[in-house]
Amino acid sequence: MKDSLKQAIILQAVEESVTYTDSKLGGRPYCKLGDDFPVHSSGIPYMFIAQLNFAKLPKLEDYPQQGLLQFFVLADEEYGVDKDGYYCRYYSDFDPSHDIEPFSDEEMEYELCEPIIFGGPYALKATLLQELVPYTDPRSVHYDLPIENPAYSKYFDETDGSGTKIGGYAFMDKNSFDEKNSNAELLFQLDMEGNAKKTYAMIADSGTLQFFIERDSLIAKDFTQLYYYLYSL
Repeated sequence: MKDSLKQAIILQAVEESVTYTDSKLGGRPYCKLGDDFPVHSSGIPYMFIAQLNFAKLPKLEDYPQQGLLQFFVLADEEYGVDKDGYYCRYYSDFDPSHDIEPFSDEEMEYELCEPIIFGGPYALKATLLQELVPYTDPRSVHYDLPIENPAYSKYFDETDGSGTKIGGYAFMDKNSFDEKNSNAELLFQLDMEGNAKKTYAMIADSGTLQFFIERDSLIAKDFTQLYYYLYSL
C-alpha cells in the first residue's frame, strides 16, 4: 500500500494579507501589461478562482518550480463543465508585486450562477504531505488495500482525496473517473474552504472542482489542454 504514496501540496485558505502575485483564492488575478481578464467566446464571463505562485510553494516533482498559474471557470449554470468552460493562464516569469491587495467581503454577482469564492482574496497556506491512494481511485486495484478489514477504518477516513490541493489524488467516486482523468495528474483541486463562522469557497452542493493534466504536458509546462471536472455528492 505504501507504494501508492504520492506527494501533494495541501492548501488552506486563510484571511491574511496577500499581494497581487501571491497564491490566493479570489481577488484580482495578476496581469502583465497588455493582458486583459479572459473572455469566453460565448460572451459569458469567466470567474477568477485561484492563483498559484510556485516560487513560494513547496516543490513537487514535474510541477513548476516558479511562475504564476491562474484558474478561471465559466460563470454559467454548470460552471462551464460541459463546455470545456475553463481558462488556465501561466506566466513563467513576472515582476513580483509588493503591494497588498485590498480585501473585500463583497461577493461578485453573476447572472447565471452563484459565485464560488465569497469575498477575498484569501491567502493560501501550503503544506507538503504524502497521500495513499483512495479506494475510489481506479489505480487502487494495483495495490493491496484493506478493503474488508474494519480495523482499517482510519485508512478510509484519511484517504478520500478531499481538500484543496496541488497534486496527489482527487476526491471522486469510481463512476466519476474516465479514460482521461484516470491516468492524468491532478493539477489543482478546489474543495470547500472556510472556518466555523464564514465560508470562503463553495462549489454547487459542497462539490469540488478538479483540473487534470497529462504528465507530458505538465513537464513541458503546457497548460493549454486540461481535463476539467465538477464533482458533487
